Amino acid sequence: MFDKIKIFCGPNDYDFDHLYFEEANEFLVGVDSGLEYLGKLDKEIDLAVGDFDSINPEKYKDIKNKCLHIIKLDKDKAMTDLAFTLDYIYNNMDYNEIEVYGGISGRVDHFLANVNLIKKFDFTMKDDKHYIYMLRKGKHKINNYKKYISFFAIEDCYNLSARGFKFPLNNYYLSINDSLCVSNEGNGEVEFTKGKMLVICNDD
Repeated sequence: MFDKIKIFCGPNDYDFDHLYFEEANEFLVGVDSGLEYLGKLDKEIDLAVGDFDSINPEKYKDIKNKCLHIIKLDKDKAMTDLAFTLDYIYNNMDYNEIEVYGGISGRVDHFLANVNLIKKFDFTMKDDKHYIYMLRKGKHKINNYKKYISFFAIEDCYNLSARGFKFPLNNYYLSINDSLCVSNEGNGEVEFTKGKMLVICNDD
């Protein structure tokens, strides 16, 4: 059982040194170009996954010697590298939580695919400006360290209340087609009785 599985993926446009800090009982995964970030560490990489077509071949040759396990994927495949990785981890490993670094900027279609993956596998995503995660029904205390916080229903959310934020709500029905809860601010408490919610915290 691992406390935290940390997955690093592309595009490589975030500050790895600012985001990553070593924790006890962590499991490090490099997905395709994200493997380059882990190559900077003076430690072994637990798992590498991808077709590795986004990595300089010479860099990959050096980095792969630090990898304890490598899953080489075909370039033509039915799943994205990250989707394969999450599915593999979900079906083969015991863990408490998963953090994904990257996968937010770059291609919009890839980001939307990753939002669908959050709904399926329940993980958090981070880069320099964003922190994204999912909430299930219930009462949740929210500590927002970014400038803005937005709430989107990825399954219709019933009786949604948001207390303590700049723009509060009380017993609101937030459908998957509703963008009312964009660009709120502050910290607070969120409560709803049914559905799933995507929380996106971001800086300007």
